[in-house]
Amino acid sequence: MIALIAVRPDWQHALISVVLFRLFDIFKPWPIRKLEALPEGTGIMLDDVAAGVLALAVALLSGHFY
Repeated sequence: MIALIAVRPDWQHALISVVLFRLFDIFKPWPIRKLEALPEGTGIMLDDVAAGVLALAVALLSGHFY
């Protein structure tokens, strides 16, 4: 849901945001991988939050060009 908070309300932008979230959640770039190492379930939850925030940022940035 974080990845969809501020994108344009159409299916194209929603699809881009969801795909970006899944890619960031699967491949875990640097800041997300670092969060995964936190103890107990905290790291598992925070890496999903970080993937959503990063997907939102990239989708909003790409929205300026598309």
